Order: sequence, then structure tokens, then C-alpha cells
Amino acid sequence: MKKILFGFLALALLAGCTSYKYDKKTAESFNIASYNIRGPFDKGDNHWKVRIPRMVGVIEKYDLDIFGVQEAVKHVTDKLQSELKGYRRIGCGRELACDGESNYIFYKENRFECLDYGTFWLSNTPLISGSRYKGAGCPRTCTWGRFKDLKTGKVFTYYNTHLDHISSQARLDGAKVLYNNGLKAALENKETVFLTGDMNETLAKVTDAKSIAAVNGPHLAKSSKKGNTPDVNPIAFFESILKDSYATTETPHKGTSETFHGFKPVNKCRLDYVYTSDNVRVLSHVTANDRPDGKYPSDHDAVIAVVEIR
Repeated sequence: MKKILFGFLALALLAGCTSYKYDKKTAESFNIASYNIRGPFDKGDNHWKVRIPRMVGVIEKYDLDIFGVQEAVKHVTDKLQSELKGYRRIGCGRELACDGESNYIFYKENRFECLDYGTFWLSNTPLISGSRYKGAGCPRTCTWGRFKDLKTGKVFTYYNTHLDHISSQARLDGAKVLYNNGLKAALENKETVFLTGDMNETLAKVTDAKSIAAVNGPHLAKSSKKGNTPDVNPIAFFESILKDSYATTETPHKGTSETFHGFKPVNKCRLDYVYTSDNVRVLSHVTANDRPDGKYPSDHDAVIAVVEIR
């Protein structure tokens, strides 16, 4: 009986998280998001073809202007894009022939002009497709785009990534590759920067393997390191150079703080982030806990920030 009541309570809480009105706050602001859309691995109600309308519903409900996806394979994102109106995408798959999963960036073509873009690998050889760090579960990439806001004329660079799910060292090394191959120069030049991604890591305080498993999930338990310093934790590393929109929002965060649920009623941990440079206002921030008809759009919830470049 307790488990049943807990399940009803969890669903009620999630339903309550999505009952608010969500608007842009200024004429110059736009919505930017990180959204792990889950690869084509599932059956039944969680099959990717069944989930596409739910994902479209999230994107349209929150009126996403520009967003980065993870676990995005071409045939799934081809279908997603065909169901969306007015979006273009950039990106390249992570495997040797640039196929496989990608970290595409979608953007509204009537709001942004893409001035340049590319993809690099989170490895010792970032320009060699399919390369990876020793111990990494698979090749990992970062897709970046340099955009001009057609409404304001302001220019920014947007990075979207997905850190490794097996090796904590590969996650940290990948974060440093991302910094050295774009973020560092942009920040030193005081350019406007955004970074989104599924980082497969959290800043939750953990002291032993059992606690790590509870926070990060069994697939991360063996490799996660203790400590929250920039030389150990990739989230701490990113937060030493960028601003976490969850922490800097000018209005209270809405939705759960946790972003990953694995198709279960209760969100487990926070793995998805939207980071900004110092010259960006974060007007609001939300985890989109949408469950249309009690079904899941993905195994992660989209994380959305309304931002304005100063």
C-alpha cells in the first residue's frame, strides 16, 4: 500500500510541476535547452516512433528557439525534424564515418543565422572521427555552432555535448578537451558562450560506491570518483569557468531539480545542464516534467533556460 501511495504522490508532484504558465520575459530573450531524446533502444510505449509526438509536444509547448539533443541518430532526428516546422539542425555522428549518435543543435531559422559550425571528438585527437579516450565506453563528441541572433544582431557560440557514461576520467578529460578546443579562446575574447549537455555526472555529495550508485545509477557506480573539485569532477570543472543557469536564474526554478528518470515515475538525478558565460541573464529555468497521458517523451526531461544576452 505504501508503494502504491508513493507512486500516486510522485505522479501528482510531477503533474504539479507542469501546471504553470511559461512565457518569454523580454523582447530580446530566447529559450535554449538541453534534451537527451534517448536512442532507438526501446519497445512498446517507449519506442522512438511512439515518443516522437511527445517530444514534439515538449519542443512546441516550451517554444524552444535553439536546443541541443543527445543520443540522436539520423533516422530518428530526420523524423523529429520533419514533424517540427521552421527548424534546421547541425551536427555530425560520433563514429568513424560520422554516423551513429550525434549531438545535433536545432535552431529556428527565422530567429538565428548559423555563421559556422563543426564537430570535434573528446579525445587526445579531437579532429580524428571516431577517436576516444582509453576507458571510454564509446566515442564522444561536441558539436558547436556560431550563431547570429536575427532579432538583436548579437553573436554567440553554442556547444552541445554528451560526456562518457562509463569512465569518470574520460568525462573529466572530455570536459577539458571541450574547454581547450573552443571555450577557452571564446571566454578569453569575452565572447558570449552557451554549453548544454548530458554530462553523465552530478555534484551530489557522495562518500561510497553505494551512494554513488543511488545518485548516478548502476552504470556509473564503479567509475565515479569522490570529490567535487575541478580536478576531479567535470561539473565542478565547468562551473569554475561558466555559470550554471539553474543557479543563476532570476526567478525560482520550476520542475524537479533531477533530470534523469529512466522511464520511471520519480526522477533520480541531475545529469543535464545549460551553462552560460557571464554576460548572459537567465530569466527563468525549468525541468520539463511533462508526461502526456502518463507517457514519457524520453528517459531524460528537457532542461530549459530563458536567456538574454547583455
